[in-house]
Amino acid sequence: MGSHLLKRLDCNERIEGGVMGRAKAWQMEQEERGYYEADGAICEDCVTDPALKSWVSDNVSETQCRFCGAESEDPMAASFDEFIGVVLTGVRFDWNHPDDEGIMYVSAEGGYQASISDTWDVLGDYDISDDSDVVEAIIDVVGSDGWVEREFYIGDKSQRLEWGWDAFKETVKHQTRYVFLTPDDSDHSPEVPPSRMLAAIGETVIDELAELNLITEIPADTDLFRIRIGAEPFHTSAEIGTPPAQFAMQSNRMSPAGIPMFYGAFDVDTARLETFDPDHHAGQILSIGTFRATRALRVLDLADLPDIPSVFEEDSHHCIHPLRFLHAFARDIVKPIACDGREHIEYVPTQIVTEYFRRVFRDADDSVIDGIIYSSSREGGERAFVLFCENEQCFAVEDGPVFLEQLLNLTAVAHEQT
Repeated sequence: MGSHLLKRLDCNERIEGGVMGRAKAWQMEQEERGYYEADGAICEDCVTDPALKSWVSDNVSETQCRFCGAESEDPMAASFDEFIGVVLTGVRFDWNHPDDEGIMYVSAEGGYQASISDTWDVLGDYDISDDSDVVEAIIDVVGSDGWVEREFYIGDKSQRLEWGWDAFKETVKHQTRYVFLTPDDSDHSPEVPPSRMLAAIGETVIDELAELNLITEIPADTDLFRIRIGAEPFHTSAEIGTPPAQFAMQSNRMSPAGIPMFYGAFDVDTARLETFDPDHHAGQILSIGTFRATRALRVLDLADLPDIPSVFEEDSHHCIHPLRFLHAFARDIVKPIACDGREHIEYVPTQIVTEYFRRVFRDADDSVIDGIIYSSSREGGERAFVLFCENEQCFAVEDGPVFLEQLLNLTAVAHEQT
């Protein structure tokens, strides 16, 4: 009897040990993936983010949605448990657990020694669902002590680029304008240093976002509008086109005084908004020139950047930080700047960037580019551009030597009295 009892007790202990072992393994698995198992399924209509909608559509396996109650004879909802995994993969692109970012935890000081965000606040940064029940259901199964921004101590890649751009602007406006390319070996800050900023912008365009083809073409048959304002009308391409160097007396957004460039727009209204100031030009005549290029023009298009991919689109994660920076950069360089004398300082960073793209930058074919397209800074304006085009490139040289390729032809002229 005693031996049978011992065997039975030993067997029970093994069973209990096996159950407890499996439970422990299950718990460790849930903790490792960052959330506990969730029941039910979710349909596309209960999701807002386009990438998440697409994932649900591609992974339907159930016939009823847990949230809206919709049913179908055919599969129309995806596993909510797997859906949460996709959501957290996206969220972790921007956020991380404090322990994984090396945040110190001091009980006597109130816990983690950093600003901690809870899951509700973090999920609120993303357009996951308009149904609060969906968000609450995710929060219910996410086991987390809180969140901090990924790369907490040095900033993520887009932040380091944006901080670098801010430092670059401050440097060239108020510290040094002509020798900033010399590296400062004593600078150990995480952002891109001023000496590297121009190259970093170029690398973002041509290397990191190569697949997006940000260097595009303006077809030769495109109408390009440029306006010159004066007391008398102008009629020729030499008069309406790029001013000669000796008359380029004004500091512009992309070019300093003394360095002429061709500013224009793809529609007359934007060209008018970019040039006409009723406080200064009342009673004068607008000479509106329509130009066409002699060939397709290769330009950097900062006015029509691709949308920043969703963090829930894992295959596009490599584009997110470069595009976040480039969108911020494109907005910054077209901020309205009052022409009150300070424009000679405020325009300096964009003038340097433009000169870099004109003189140093090469595209994927190792070729120079002809200009930059940017969004108009004027309310109601559309796309504007600057072309790296001299005065003598706006017309055909009939007599004498030709030193520069002709880029533009004047095809029509109209006049408006203000």
